[in-house]
Amino acid sequence: MSKHTRNHTGKRPRTASYILIGDGFDELEVVLFLHAFRQAGLFIKSVSLFNKLVYSRQGVGLKADYELSERPFDPAQDCLLILPTGGRNEDSLRRDARVKALLQGVARGRAHVAVTDGKSMLADDVGRLMTKRPAIRPYGGQNLQDFVNTLTDQVGLAV
Repeated sequence: MSKHTRNHTGKRPRTASYILIGDGFDELEVVLFLHAFRQAGLFIKSVSLFNKLVYSRQGVGLKADYELSERPFDPAQDCLLILPTGGRNEDSLRRDARVKALLQGVARGRAHVAVTDGKSMLADDVGRLMTKRPAIRPYGGQNLQDFVNTLTDQVGLAV
């Protein structure tokens, strides 16, 4: 696990957040989360499925902080795993066996999962795995910006 932290003490803030992205992600979703959390002083890192350089559905390249193979976090620990469903990211996450294994570890541990579209097939998959702690989803007709703001506030209160 990386020792990089905001205060460089080797200890992470109580709630660390990670956003999992693959090629074809929706850049608006990912950038909104990264910007809002970092603006609020919260710990958030992007994690790519394969290479550190990940391309959005529009061809915009984003250098992820970690690759999933680096195991940047322990799903048994208290953290938030954000799963964006926009673009082709939902399909990438659903097809990857490592993501399924990761979510099973999260379900057994203390981590929480947020899914950006509560009506997606990925949200259904997560719902079947997360029986003790349901996934955090947008409520009703909540738009992405409101969901990001709500989640930022919730995580900010937990720190």
